[in-house]
Amino acid sequence: MSRRISSSWSWVKTTIIAVCAGALALGASAHDIPTDVKINAFLKPAGERLSLLIRVPLAATIEMEFPIRGAGYLDLSRADEALRAAAKIYLVDNITVYENGLALPPPQIAEALVSLPSDKSFTSYEEALAHLQGPRLPDNLELYWNQQLLDVLLEYPIQSDRSRFSIRPRVDRFGMRVSTALRFLAPGGAIRAFEFDGDPGVV
Repeated sequence: MSRRISSSWSWVKTTIIAVCAGALALGASAHDIPTDVKINAFLKPAGERLSLLIRVPLAATIEMEFPIRGAGYLDLSRADEALRAAAKIYLVDNITVYENGLALPPPQIAEALVSLPSDKSFTSYEEALAHLQGPRLPDNLELYWNQQLLDVLLEYPIQSDRSRFSIRPRVDRFGMRVSTALRFLAPGGAIRAFEFDGDPGVV
């Protein structure tokens, strides 16, 4: 009798340990550092305001907790606060923009929204801006948070759009390999394209 109880108790303990280990593994995989992170951005000074439009995979915001519903779907109806917090922690706090060598004050988060991986609006500044200022995704979509994109519009106060501008994007911790495509739209209409990996320093 005692052997049966001992054997049963050992089986129960083994089962509990296995379940806990599985739960921990699932929790860890949900916030694993992504292998490849691709960032797209536009930087445009106009008058006394500089706009930074930036797209980053939501999977790169591994320290954030987003509202979930149902079978693990992103609850878009309650996501605004978390999206703005992600924009603050990952973008505002890690990107410094300079005007004539002086760091600009932290920007205003004008827009922050979720986009589908199939969205192609970041092919041009005009399309990206229209997308950010346009309608949001329907709340009833069934989307897993780490498969979507975070689109953000940051606005900085500047002295003049004719100043010399530079940017320091400390985005190398967003993934194991991080690549950034940045396009600078000069007041005269010229577009200067930059591509870099990890943290390039001041660009």
